[in-house]
Amino acid sequence: MKSNKILIIAVVVLGILVSYFIYTSNNKTLRGELSDFAVEDTASIDKIFLADKLGHTSLLTRVSSSEWRIDEYLARQDAINTLLFTIKKMKVKAPVAKSMEPKVLKDMAGVGQRKLELYSGGRLLKTIFIGVETMDKMGTYMLIEGSTVPFEVHIQGHRGFLQGRFITDARLWRDPAIFKYDYRDIRKISVNYPEVPQQSFEVLYNGQKPSLMVGGKKIEADTLGLYQYLNAYKSVVYEYIVTESFPAQRKDSILSNTPFVQIAVTDKAGKVNSIKGYRRAAGPEETDPDGNPLKFDPDRMYGHLNGKDFLLVQYFQFDRLLKEPSWFVNASK
Repeated sequence: MKSNKILIIAVVVLGILVSYFIYTSNNKTLRGELSDFAVEDTASIDKIFLADKLGHTSLLTRVSSSEWRIDEYLARQDAINTLLFTIKKMKVKAPVAKSMEPKVLKDMAGVGQRKLELYSGGRLLKTIFIGVETMDKMGTYMLIEGSTVPFEVHIQGHRGFLQGRFITDARLWRDPAIFKYDYRDIRKISVNYPEVPQQSFEVLYNGQKPSLMVGGKKIEADTLGLYQYLNAYKSVVYEYIVTESFPAQRKDSILSNTPFVQIAVTDKAGKVNSIKGYRRAAGPEETDPDGNPLKFDPDRMYGHLNGKDFLLVQYFQFDRLLKEPSWFVNASK
């Protein structure tokens, strides 16, 4: 009888010990998963690759502590800051319920999935698969490569999901600058109006004093007005890059027309940045003050930047560049 009691006690103790080790083992695994999504030292990250199931990819490369590039273009620093903050602060909100795992994993393998690869010094730090928002829309499903366990991930104190911060379309990463110059770096601005060539002009700057050229001849101009015009090229941005859904035939038709303006800026290194501007047809609802239908959109035009990018540009941004020679003569009057 005594030996039976001892055996029973031994079995109970053994069961408790086994349960404890299983529990602590599971907790250690969970804790490892919990701490694995974020990268505390985001300053060490020098390359970020993002992709989705729709064929979009983005490769971001760190140039300096405050500058990243997307391909050959300068990347939007605001979006970079948001992404790095997210990578540093995202934490597991909860593990996905076992009953939900098959559905979540299936959804994460679908077209909504995004892939994130983080690199440092040429070494892959981690790969994370990013799914859609959670049922309560307060988190985002994520899975680390090599794991079969998805988690609900969030940023503490942030209301909303995170997938939108992991931008895969490279065009949306680009700094939207058409022109972005310190006037001291400019050497020549050429503005050509093909429809009214007599209004075309050039502003030259030798690093000491600007001058105005019209028809190949130097014209007396207001110096302050010339400096004001040079400074207008400090920040000129486009609204967005026209997407691949824009009909190619329509785009070709627009570009086959004569642009109403051509602007080229040459910097002190001899690099030329140019854009051609094309009128955009007005919508049927757009009219003049008398109610007559307009031929052209009064607010936006198309731009063809450096012979590559097809843009939508607001006149609000561009009008300050569309001057005539007479403006420089009377700029300060």
